[in-house]
Amino acid sequence: MIGRDPHLIVTPEDDGFHAPTSNDPSWIETIWFPFWVPEEGLSASVRVRLSPNAGQLEATIAGWQGQSKRLFGDRWSETIADEPNLRDLRTGGLHIECLSPLDRYRVRYEGAHSSLDLVFASIMPANPVAPEESPGMFAGHFEQPGVVTGELRFEGRSLAVHCYSIRDRSWGPRKMPAELRLGNAYAGAEGFAFFSYVNPTPDGVESITGGYLLADGQEAAIVSGIRETTLQDGMAAALQIEASDAAGRTLRVQGECVNTMASNAGNGVYAVLNLVRWEHEGRVCWGENHDVWSEAAWLAAGRRML
Repeated sequence: MIGRDPHLIVTPEDDGFHAPTSNDPSWIETIWFPFWVPEEGLSASVRVRLSPNAGQLEATIAGWQGQSKRLFGDRWSETIADEPNLRDLRTGGLHIECLSPLDRYRVRYEGAHSSLDLVFASIMPANPVAPEESPGMFAGHFEQPGVVTGELRFEGRSLAVHCYSIRDRSWGPRKMPAELRLGNAYAGAEGFAFFSYVNPTPDGVESITGGYLLADGQEAAIVSGIRETTLQDGMAAALQIEASDAAGRTLRVQGECVNTMASNAGNGVYAVLNLVRWEHEGRVCWGENHDVWSEAAWLAAGRRML
């Protein structure tokens, strides 16, 4: 990738478990596969969170639409004593299988409220993220754009899934600074993907500090930019992004937020997620917008506890 720090790399070993480097109880490792059905305004995700120093694993399957309207959800935890095999992880009714390292993954679930059978296929190599992009949240972190295909079933319905999304992995101590605000926005389509990291400044400017742009067969790091958010009742309703990459290209996209989910992600992290209908050079593409708050900053802004 043009402009990426050569010291930041992702290897096939990163598909596996990252043993803690200390006995810090806040050390966690996460696996996250988001996906959606745009015509339904439906977002969903599979998330696994391991706390190896505490000997615990937690998994969440969730789907929503509208303004934080939950459609289905299952969450469970279990004790882990041995090093988990994250290339072939089985917990509860969930099975996450690496079909091809750093490339293809199958995610299956059979539960009380939903079931799914999905395959994630990458469209670009995994993008490693510098720890300073999300201070206190990661020792290692990467995301990777791809296409998700398969089937989702809930409430007697069967929905075909075909969307461009990402997969996300992170590991390390999770200690949120009291006043932390972070964000990101991303989307994908055939031959196109972008991911932007947003760090709002104290004066309210939503500065873009990193990310990537895949277009015209070329990948390059995003080096600067601005996200502008239009709020409605305190939540994002519309977005504009203008960013520049290390290849000298300019990214301009506009987005309409189709749904909203505000949730407590644990470890003092509050997150607001939106499914977004983006427009790029006359083409519609789908993705998400995220705003991440420390719990203290969220409450100090006069918002209710999640």
